[in-house]
Amino acid sequence: DDSEGEQEGADQNDRTERGSVGGGAEDLDGPSQGADAQALPDVTVPIGLLARLSLNTTRAKKSGKDKAGADADDDNVVCGPAYDLSLRASLIDNHGPPEILVHGLVTPEDVDKLFEIFYTKLNVHVTLLDREIHTVQSTFARCPFLFTVVCAIASRYYQAKSEIYPIAMHFARRAAADGLLNGWKSVELSQAYILLSTYAVPARRWEEDRSWLYIGLAIRVATDLNLHQVSPIKPKTDRQRREVLNKERTWLILHNLDRSMATQFGKPSTIREDYIIRNSADWYKRSHLNHPWDTGLSSYTQLLRIMAHFHEEIYSDPSSPTGLNQHLDFREVTLRHDADLNRYFEEWTGRFERDTNLDDPACAFRASLLPFLTNYSRLVMYSFGFQQAYKRGVRPEDQLFLDKCFESAKSVILCMVDVLCPSGYMRYSPDGHFVFASFASAFLLKLMRPEFKNLISQEQETEIFDLIRRLIEALKSPEIAIDDRHTPKLHARFLAGLLTKIRRDTATSGRLQPQPPPSSQPPEVNTGGFAAQPGSSTSASSQPYPSASSSTGFQDHGHLMTGGHTLANDVMNTEPVYQTDTAYTVGAAPMEVFDFNAPNGHGYAEETLGALIALQSPAYWRDMMMPGYSWPESPPLTDFGLNPPALDNGFNAMQAEVRLFG
Repeated sequence: DDSEGEQEGADQNDRTERGSVGGGAEDLDGPSQGADAQALPDVTVPIGLLARLSLNTTRAKKSGKDKAGADADDDNVVCGPAYDLSLRASLIDNHGPPEILVHGLVTPEDVDKLFEIFYTKLNVHVTLLDREIHTVQSTFARCPFLFTVVCAIASRYYQAKSEIYPIAMHFARRAAADGLLNGWKSVELSQAYILLSTYAVPARRWEEDRSWLYIGLAIRVATDLNLHQVSPIKPKTDRQRREVLNKERTWLILHNLDRSMATQFGKPSTIREDYIIRNSADWYKRSHLNHPWDTGLSSYTQLLRIMAHFHEEIYSDPSSPTGLNQHLDFREVTLRHDADLNRYFEEWTGRFERDTNLDDPACAFRASLLPFLTNYSRLVMYSFGFQQAYKRGVRPEDQLFLDKCFESAKSVILCMVDVLCPSGYMRYSPDGHFVFASFASAFLLKLMRPEFKNLISQEQETEIFDLIRRLIEALKSPEIAIDDRHTPKLHARFLAGLLTKIRRDTATSGRLQPQPPPSSQPPEVNTGGFAAQPGSSTSASSQPYPSASSSTGFQDHGHLMTGGHTLANDVMNTEPVYQTDTAYTVGAAPMEVFDFNAPNGHGYAEETLGALIALQSPAYWRDMMMPGYSWPESPPLTDFGLNPPALDNGFNAMQAEVRLFG
C-alpha cells in the first residue's frame, strides 16, 4: 500500500476523474499527459494521429525545442472538464445546482439517506459505483446528473418522502436530456445513463420506453472516452487504482447490459468481445481494491460469453433474413453448449465459495443469482431445439427438449420464490429478475396445449399451476412489492389473470384434474446455495408438488381493481415544473388484468406492462420460443387451442425489455 503522504499528493495532483492511469507498463510524465493520452482517439485513425501530433508539438514548444511555433496558443491541448476536476467544479458552479435541489425536493439530510439506500440496497444489484470514489460530495462535483439519478431512484424506497419519486424521476430525465446536449463527457455521465435505464419507471407504451436508448448513449460516451481500451498508464496510488477499476467495471457492466438487453429487445449487440471482456474471468481479484460484489460481475460476463457463442452458431445462415440456421442439428448444438453451461456452473460455484464471504448476506445474494441466471440461459438454449421439433412434428426422442425446458423454467421460479425473494434484496431489484421469472412461467403455461398432452403428465400440469401460484404470492407480498405500481405487483396481477385464463381453457378441454383441498401446502423445497442447477438427468415429473391453496387474492374472472398512486398535493408550493409521469397518474381508473378475449387485445391497455408486453404478442403464443426470439415461418395462429390477442401495427415486432447485471 502507498504511504499517506503519497496518497495526499496524488489527490492534489491527479487531474483525471477516472484514473486514466491503469493497466500498462508505460508511465507518462504527469497526470495531464496521461489524461490527454487516454482521452484521445486511437492513433491509428487520422483524427487521433493529428491530436497526438498536436500534443507532441505543444510539449516541444514548452521545452524550447520548437522555436518556429513559439507564438502558438498552448491552451488548445490542456485537459478539459472530463479530466480536470477543478475545472469541472467551476463549470458546475456556473451552470447551477441540480433541479432536485433548486426546487427543495430533498434536503442535505435527505441526500445522505438516499445515498445510503443506494449503496446498501440498490448497488448490490448493479455494483456500479465505488463508495470510496462516489461520495455525496464528489458525485455532486463530478456529475450533477449522476447525483440527481442516484437520489431519484433511491427515493422510490425512501419511506419518509416516497411521494417525491415521480417528480425526482422527472428531474432525472430532464438532466439526461441536458447531459446529452450540453456539458462534458465523463465516466459518471455514462454511469448515470446506466442507472436511469436500469431503474426506469415502466413505460405504458413501447414507443415511450427509453431504456434501450439510454444504454446506447452510455455505450457511446464510454467508447468516446476509450473505456474499451486498456490504458497504457501505470497507476501509482490507491486512488488511481480505484479510478482504473471504476473505468473497467463500467465497461464490463455495459457489455453485460448490451448483450442481455439486445437479446431481449431482439436487437444486434453493440459491444464486441474485446481484450477486457476476454480476460474478465479473473478481473474480480485483480486488485485488493476490487469490491467483494465484483465476483458476480465477472461471473455474469462469462455466462453471457457462453450465450453469445451459442447465438453466433445458431444464427449463422447468411441466406436467412433473420440469420437463423434451421439446417443445424439443434440437439447436438444445444447439448454441446449445455455442457459449457455445466462446466461454467461448477467452476463459478467453486469460485463463489472460495473467493467470497457467503456469510455476508449481500455476497450470498450475488451467489444465489448463479443458478437463477444459468437456468434461464438453459431454458433459452433448449427452446430453440423444442421449436425445431415442434415445427417438424414432435417425436419420442424430443422428450429431452421438453424435460430440459420444464426443469429449467421450474428451477428459475423455485430460485426466485425460495431463495431470492426471502433474501431481502428483491424489494430493491431492477425489473429484469422479475421478468425472467414471469417469462419462465409463461413458457410453462405454453406446455398446457392439447398437442403436448402425451408429453406432459397430469402431475406436471398440477405442478405448473402450483409453481405459478407460489410465484404470484411471492411477488405481491408486502415484503417485495412496495405498492400497486411496483413492478413485482404488476407482474403478479398479470400472471394471475393469465393463470385464470389458462386454467379455464384447460379445464374446458378436460385436461385439468380437480384441485386438492385449500389446506394442502407445497412441501419445502431446498434451493439454497446452488442446488437448483438442473443439469442432472432426473426426470422433470419425478417430484410432483401438491397444489397450494387456490385462493390468490385475485378475482376469478380477470378483473382487478387497484387504487392510483396518489402524490402529495403540497410537495411543492410553487408553480409545477413537471408533468406527472404516465405510470403515476393521480386517481387512475380501475385496471383490468389482461384478457385474451378482449377486443383487439387491449384488456390491459391502461397498465404499465413494461416487459410483459411481449406476452401480448401473437408471435409468442404461436411457437415455443422465448420472448425476444422468433422462428421464421411459424405455424398459423389457428393451430393452437389458445386465442392470443391481435395487436396494433405499432406492436408488430414486440420485444421484451430485460435489464440484468451479474
